[in-house]
Amino acid sequence: VPGYLGCYKDHGNPPPLTGISETSKKLTIQTCISFCRNQQFKFAGLESGYACFCGNNLEYWRYGEAASSTECNSVCFGDHTQPCGGDGRVVLFDTLIGACGGNYTSPMSVIYSPDFPDTYATGRVCYWTIQVPGAAQIHFNFMLFDIKDSTDMVELLDGYTYRVLARFDNRNRPPISFNISLDFVIMYFFSDQTNQAQGFAVLYRATTEQLSQDKTTPNQTLAEMITEQASLSSNGAQSSKILYVITTSPSHRSHTMPGNWLVYGLTGLLILTVTAVLAKLLLHFTVKQNRTLRNSTREILDSHQVAASEEIWSIFYKPSTSISIFKKRLKSQQDDCNPLVGD
Repeated sequence: VPGYLGCYKDHGNPPPLTGISETSKKLTIQTCISFCRNQQFKFAGLESGYACFCGNNLEYWRYGEAASSTECNSVCFGDHTQPCGGDGRVVLFDTLIGACGGNYTSPMSVIYSPDFPDTYATGRVCYWTIQVPGAAQIHFNFMLFDIKDSTDMVELLDGYTYRVLARFDNRNRPPISFNISLDFVIMYFFSDQTNQAQGFAVLYRATTEQLSQDKTTPNQTLAEMITEQASLSSNGAQSSKILYVITTSPSHRSHTMPGNWLVYGLTGLLILTVTAVLAKLLLHFTVKQNRTLRNSTREILDSHQVAASEEIWSIFYKPSTSISIFKKRLKSQQDDCNPLVGD
């Protein structure tokens, strides 16, 4: 059982845990752990299936004689599948198990989903920070992953930029193992209001050296390697790569998916289509402009021809005769001083 610290005989004076206690007919491992954690205790102990003890004494093992784990197999009153100590026997757990969030700085630890080992509750929003100064990368291994639906999810974020590095749900399960080349990672968990499941348990291990990308164990083959640049903030961090290594069993052959070629083909077709449309629009605009220019030129020429063909009628008056109307072109302004005087 995760967080299990051992089974001890309870002699009663003093007990293995010297904090507060309670009894419940609905006791489970998680209800006892949650009760002690909410009271700021580091350890939780269960006895006789219904009693819960809390304490902070790190030397709990000195106050109770170690016993065989089979002596702590009395079932919990609230869940008959869980062990809750025995008669005069206390089973101890770390209260970090099943916490909704936490801060981790040790080079190696295990993070469990909220309410673990019980199913996680609905409406959970939890954050865990994993910051190991000096680490070159953090290796993740999901030992358990049971998420009910696609809206419940686990995300891993860059601790400096808050950029999402990976997202997992019941449709997108995490790989067997992968590495993130950062010393600061945030784990985020969200559950909706409808479904519940067992949750997850992930082991992380920080290392000061990058793991070799070329070495594979005899029973593993390299299936996929994704590298991505991560931009870190200026507070002591340097740029590095985000590396995911997904390994598969040799009994499962790697398949090359045609998805990439389909994307490339569709992209090329889209580029050709856009180019053709732009060329057609440009040709249409050019032809329309030429027609407009040609029509304007024709109208100008026609107006000149009409002006040239028009003639001016002159009226000359002589006192001794009647008015005579005749067709006569006027002289140019340079030769004609008075337009009413004829030749």
